[in-house]
Amino acid sequence: MTIGTIIGLLSSFASAIVSFLNWLHDQKLVQSGIAQQQLEDLKGQIHDVQIAIAAREAVRADVSKHPDSLPINDPFRRD
Repeated sequence: MTIGTIIGLLSSFASAIVSFLNWLHDQKLVQSGIAQQQLEDLKGQIHDVQIAIAAREAVRADVSKHPDSLPINDPFRRD
């Protein structure tokens, strides 16, 4: 083996390692992007739940102020 052959083999081995490390970095970025999207989705769901809870509390407050506003045979009423 000549020096040129050894340098060529080392160069190809080094480029393979660099390619592998770049692939690992890209995979980490992809996983980070997925986690960030899931976080944004959860924040949106929390916001929707907060709106629903506020609406429910507004209806409960209105019913407590005006209990006669509900029909007597309301099928959704809990006793």
